[in-house]
Amino acid sequence: MNLSSLLPSAIHAKRALLRQQTQLLGNELSWLREPDSIPREALGSSADSGALPAQCFHLAAWMVREIALAANRLCPKLDWESAFDTYGVTTEQKLRIKRAVLEPVTRYAPGMIALSEIVAVTPLVATRASVGRAEWGRVARLAEGFGAKISCDGTNVQLVIRNYLRDTTDATVWRSTPVLDSALLKLDDETGVSSVTPIDDLISTARVAVIEHLGSATGMCVAMQARAPVCDHVHATPATMYGAIWTAYVAAVERLVFPNIDLSGVVIRPQAGPDPHVPAAMDRLARERAADLKSRVT
Repeated sequence: MNLSSLLPSAIHAKRALLRQQTQLLGNELSWLREPDSIPREALGSSADSGALPAQCFHLAAWMVREIALAANRLCPKLDWESAFDTYGVTTEQKLRIKRAVLEPVTRYAPGMIALSEIVAVTPLVATRASVGRAEWGRVARLAEGFGAKISCDGTNVQLVIRNYLRDTTDATVWRSTPVLDSALLKLDDETGVSSVTPIDDLISTARVAVIEHLGSATGMCVAMQARAPVCDHVHATPATMYGAIWTAYVAAVERLVFPNIDLSGVVIRPQAGPDPHVPAAMDRLARERAADLKSRVT
């Protein structure tokens, strides 16, 4: 759904309905409260391959399917008319909003894939810094802070930053699944991992480029605005659905993925320095994103 096709009142109504839907998902998804119930089959065909990014990706895809199915079950419980009346939505805009809310895969998939990519790169960044396997889960949990930082300005900003951080070398043995470049990341005491170029600089330049080429850089992840369900598997329940999903995902990765990963054949590149060419790179990536979106509708 192209937000430019929605009036401001309709955008507010859509966000209200999405927050309501996300809030309801908290009690619908039992694995948020019991991540040990996530089956090994969630890793798909990658379960026995030892391919870290593929396993992380397949787990994220499994969660997206689970979320989509639950979201569809919850549609009758959404207070559609109240949202439409509150924001004075027109009949034509109501139809557009309904289509957007009823397409949960396109809404949740980018964030879940971002989560999987960040968690998948943490063992490489940690190993380079001589942080052992026993600590990978801790680093991955802290990396929620990094994921949150790049998820506050809309999907396009998040995608541009992830594409900037993408590994385009031949050094990785995991060519079948997109991976982040560990050379562009470092350990961080507060956010688990962070970019070697200050993350705030990446975000600000990505926002400028996205506004220039795509028109908007707004839209905090809705999961950050919905309360989390009570999660008994952690000492303190995450405040938001974003935190609950991240925590459950990492719990599953710690149990199903990290213990079986062999990094002996993986080239972990040295940490790079800050990149002085970030503005030009972000501008190019935003232009490519705009062209890609345009090609899908023409």
